[in-house]
Amino acid sequence: MLQGLKRFLWRRVLPFSLICFGALVLFIAAFWLKCAFVKPSVGPLHGITREAGIVAPDIGEKNRRPLEDSYFSYPEWYIVWSYEERAQYLPKNLPSGFPYFASIAQYWRSYCFICGLTQSRHQFNFGDHLSSMVLGGSFALEYSIRGAYEQTIGRLSEWTSSHELVEEDAYSARVAREYADFVYVRPFYEFHFGHALVQLWKETPLWSKHPIRKWERKFILSVDYGIEAVYAHAMLFASHMTYGAESDETYTWIENAPGTLFQEFPRIKNVKQLSPQSFVVSIPRYQEFTDVAVQLAKRGVHFAQVAGNDEIMLTIVAPKNWGYDLSTSDGSLLFTESFLTQPDVKRIALECPVRSLHSVLNSLSTRGIKIEHIYDY
Repeated sequence: MLQGLKRFLWRRVLPFSLICFGALVLFIAAFWLKCAFVKPSVGPLHGITREAGIVAPDIGEKNRRPLEDSYFSYPEWYIVWSYEERAQYLPKNLPSGFPYFASIAQYWRSYCFICGLTQSRHQFNFGDHLSSMVLGGSFALEYSIRGAYEQTIGRLSEWTSSHELVEEDAYSARVAREYADFVYVRPFYEFHFGHALVQLWKETPLWSKHPIRKWERKFILSVDYGIEAVYAHAMLFASHMTYGAESDETYTWIENAPGTLFQEFPRIKNVKQLSPQSFVVSIPRYQEFTDVAVQLAKRGVHFAQVAGNDEIMLTIVAPKNWGYDLSTSDGSLLFTESFLTQPDVKRIALECPVRSLHSVLNSLSTRGIKIEHIYDY
């Protein structure tokens, strides 16, 4: 029996593994050749000039992040935006209609643009590429499996329920909403998929209207949450082994700060006072940084540096027919992207000098344009 197992591994498993590995290497090589050496039609970084005698404060090497991290944050956040789209779509729609494969294509297009942009500016960070490849690969695998299943077995199951939503569909939509809200503020691998699996069986009855659809949903959701729980645990371990426990704060140099700043914004911590209205502060990372930055800009606070950098990327959500018209000294257009399930709006990616960030945020907000995210490295 042992000899038979060895022969099976040698003749079947090993060749299959080598083929998969070779295909992966070929994909990475082709992707790199296509994207890394195609220069986007984007100008050079803005030159930053400071007044005589003004020196940027030392925030410590551990609090400083590479500039390219702002751009490479976008593919990771695209996954968050896709989960948000899915969370908005599922409450009133059957899951087979969600554009899983188009979402995969959008991820790789955005990553391809970032590769070309950073390569043209001689910015290379192996860790960023590795992270984007791993996350993009897992996202593509997840959505490929979901899409293939939902558009075959899932569609057949929907037919048995006359295309009506069942309790498990409603539960799945609620978990999707909770997950989308969670990844705005915490890494995806900290979400409790195991709890979602347990609650699925507690909160949805075994017997009700459209039993075939119910049981099929119970089965696939159980498999889904179970695999996600194992994968999230593995990624949590891998992340801590590779990067350690990442800081959840972004050190920011601000000016023109009101005297009541720290009373108005208790989540902002005073790290160092530079002058009566100038501080180095720490602001929570992820989506909270965006929300706080928008409020600070409305209060007249100016940003001088973020994580030791003078440039930053942000995305906004605007009507489909809206044209970007800010001056190039305030911000430059990088690319636009369609919403797959919301044809009336589009996403616009911008880069701007950190010192212009407050004016960009205020100008866009007064025109009713949604500030989606500031990519704080």
